[in-house]
Amino acid sequence: MTAQGYQSCTDWLNHTPKRRQFFLFLFRRLPLVPAISYAGAVLFLFVTQHAVRFHFLLVPAVTFLAATFLRKALNFPRPYDQLAYTPFLPVHPGKGKSFPSRHSASAVAIALAFGAVNGWAGLAFGLIALAIGVCRVIGGAHFWRDVIAGWLFPLPFALLYLL
Repeated sequence: MTAQGYQSCTDWLNHTPKRRQFFLFLFRRLPLVPAISYAGAVLFLFVTQHAVRFHFLLVPAVTFLAATFLRKALNFPRPYDQLAYTPFLPVHPGKGKSFPSRHSASAVAIALAFGAVNGWAGLAFGLIALAIGVCRVIGGAHFWRDVIAGWLFPLPFALLYLL
């Protein structure tokens, strides 16, 4: 997306106070849904000694750690550092570490973990992961490449579910 595209998103989001508040709510709170659900499911699976408990715990954890290390090593700039526009959200100039989107990678990893236990739950969390990624771009925190890489990043780790 170009600077003009990001600016258009910012202008559209700021058009009404209700739209702005709703998007801020989505941007900040939507990632909590898979995170809290994942923590509760890990606890439940370990208490009940479910067969997939270790894979359920490890695949998202390994994805999160690997994405964190890759982001730090690559240190790609964020849109608001590279393009001239007024971002929608408060920013930290020079923060970098944009690629891959860790929110997107973690959300997909959690969706895959839930999918290994229940297909419908995996689908529901997959849709949430999709929404999280779109919010990351519309809010100006990431480029599309960051989010798409984040969506794809957990797939090799998910092969552990097949072992």
